[in-house]
Amino acid sequence: MRVIEYAIRRQVVRINVVETVMDLWGFIDWVEDNPVMGFDTETTGLNWWDSDRGFRIRLAQFGNALESWVLPAEKGAEFREAAAWALRKAERLIAHNGTFDQHVAEATLGVELEETGPKMLCSKITAHLVDPRQVKEKGPGLKLEELTKHYISPELADEVKGSMARIAKRYKVKKADVWPVVEISDQEYLLYAGMDPILAFRLFHILYPLIPLRSKRKGLFSWEHRLAYVTAHMERTGYLLDVEYAEARVEELTAEQAHWEAEAAKYGVENVNSDRQLIEALTGFGVRLTKKTAKGNLSVDAEVLDAIDHPLAEAVKKATKAGKWRKTWFENALNGRDSQDRVHASVNSLQAVTARMSITGSVPAQTFPAGDGYVRHMFLAEEGHVSVSIDFGNMELRFLAAESQDPVMVDAFQHGKDLHQITADAAEVPRKTGKMANFLTVFGGGPKALVTQAGVTLEVATRVIKAFGDTYKNVAELAKRLMDEAKRTGHIFTVTGRRIPVDRGRLYAAQNYYVQSGSRDITARALIGLFEAGYGPYMRLVIHDEIVFSFPREQAAELAERAARIMEFTVKGVLIPAEAEIGERSWGSILDMEESKH
Repeated sequence: MRVIEYAIRRQVVRINVVETVMDLWGFIDWVEDNPVMGFDTETTGLNWWDSDRGFRIRLAQFGNALESWVLPAEKGAEFREAAAWALRKAERLIAHNGTFDQHVAEATLGVELEETGPKMLCSKITAHLVDPRQVKEKGPGLKLEELTKHYISPELADEVKGSMARIAKRYKVKKADVWPVVEISDQEYLLYAGMDPILAFRLFHILYPLIPLRSKRKGLFSWEHRLAYVTAHMERTGYLLDVEYAEARVEELTAEQAHWEAEAAKYGVENVNSDRQLIEALTGFGVRLTKKTAKGNLSVDAEVLDAIDHPLAEAVKKATKAGKWRKTWFENALNGRDSQDRVHASVNSLQAVTARMSITGSVPAQTFPAGDGYVRHMFLAEEGHVSVSIDFGNMELRFLAAESQDPVMVDAFQHGKDLHQITADAAEVPRKTGKMANFLTVFGGGPKALVTQAGVTLEVATRVIKAFGDTYKNVAELAKRLMDEAKRTGHIFTVTGRRIPVDRGRLYAAQNYYVQSGSRDITARALIGLFEAGYGPYMRLVIHDEIVFSFPREQAAELAERAARIMEFTVKGVLIPAEAEIGERSWGSILDMEESKH
């Protein structure tokens, strides 16, 4: 057995690297004495569902605050079996971004999500409840390296957690490509791996006491772990891909891109991604460019091209769009599918400063074109099933009405009145402008934002925003209360007990954070409720206030109605309804059917 020692602020920790089967006896004794343990894995990549294309576990690591054990899982079944035994033996597991390691354990060690999920404590979730800000938002961040630097030791973060870039340089590969090629006997790699469970263990014990008492009293800690367990099931299930449709779109978009690139070439631009060529061509045609990049160079970004009335600008925009759609959505899905033609999204259940969820990976659903089934047609319900989408109606505005208890707004929702028309009438503008003003107010926008979105003058925009304030006086009072709280304490608390820091230079964002976070928690509550009601096998994706399902065709109407009733929620007398839309087999068919109604 190899032993690596490292000092964390003069306190020496020990990393035990198992090399032979005999070394496992010491590990077994350690597991018996440590019912609560840190856990981590090192793998060949992030595609845990893709063993057919080479994904494998390399190391399995366990530890406490002072000691860790590194098992060479790729060297033999005995080591993998020992790791599986330890996972089952543990009373509690502490991991950073633990959902990934649970997927790895299931895919490579045979320890199912149902076994690890109920006893998982995630240091990333814990960190978010303490301070959800990224480093760029002047917070500690949420990555293990960032949190280590902030809460444990900057030197450790640089020397150990930052070592993979140096290791990749030694192996003469990019950092993203080093994971399958680094030798598992590499001393620097073993230090990196062996430190992870120690850091997760330490971070959890540092961070848990820092969670606000109000958050703990509201049960937010256990609630967020339950939500992560639910979204992990959705990730594992995946979404069936219509491979033929996706491949046809790739072919179509490739041809479209080539066509518009040929058009651009007629005007002297051989590479539509070359700013230099584009600037030279446009200025040569007499186009005056004035916008500058951060580095002081002339800009030809999408905003600039949209303002130019020239065939070259149009050709570049269309060529770029076709290439982006092909790569980001269709090729991404095709390359990320498993052997059963399923794609597995990464659902970040606790992401933004407001805790709003996001989706990345092979199904970046939040980036799909709104109201358009072109991309969504690629995703299929199961054989004999139909796609169903259930979303909340006017969630943010209804939540705002409930929390502000504004009589005009509450009355509008309780009696089916048109809130957007009420705002429009108060300002003497079209309903569309009133609608934009309503949503802008929820999201912290002002007159200048309304000028941009509605295409009205600043005078009109100012009048509309003032009319909103005059019409819904309690909303302004809620905003003032939240801004005062943020100014006094540096943060606000939401109805679920979540503490959200608010920058003193952006106090106006307090109400937006409050509404967005509260709305997110209603969606989270719905996911947990649906899962507990047995809907787990049917759920495919969650996108903000929408949940997508695959229901058996004969039962779809009944299941959808029952699911909508589980999802709907009443806040202080204001109903936040959920409405189901039933399509054919593809997810995109729902939007096609909605369009045909109009």
